[in-house]
Amino acid sequence: MRLSILARGFVLTGALHDYVSRRVGFALSRYAHTIKQVQVRLLDINGPRGGEDKQCVFVVDVVGAPSVVIRERDADAYVVVDRAADRVDRAVARLIRRRRPPFRRELPEIAG
Repeated sequence: MRLSILARGFVLTGALHDYVSRRVGFALSRYAHTIKQVQVRLLDINGPRGGEDKQCVFVVDVVGAPSVVIRERDADAYVVVDRAADRVDRAVARLIRRRRPPFRRELPEIAG
């Protein structure tokens, strides 16, 4: 699973970069065998004007399925990463669960 983290409109500090990579690892590590690439884009939409202007976009490329795209917006970059990571975890789990064939238990044959 490849991870790329991009920031636009503000400086991506080392602490924020480490935080994003840890959150992605916690959220998606159990699906690493089915994920090709994860892109995390952090944007400052309003610039210095403030407000709910930090946006986090997750783009997860899953093998044999369409990409999962999650967008979240908040005033705090750490909060927006948390919410987006939680949502992407649930979305990828749902996608994989729907792709998996239903479980069929074989019944033992009765001799007679």
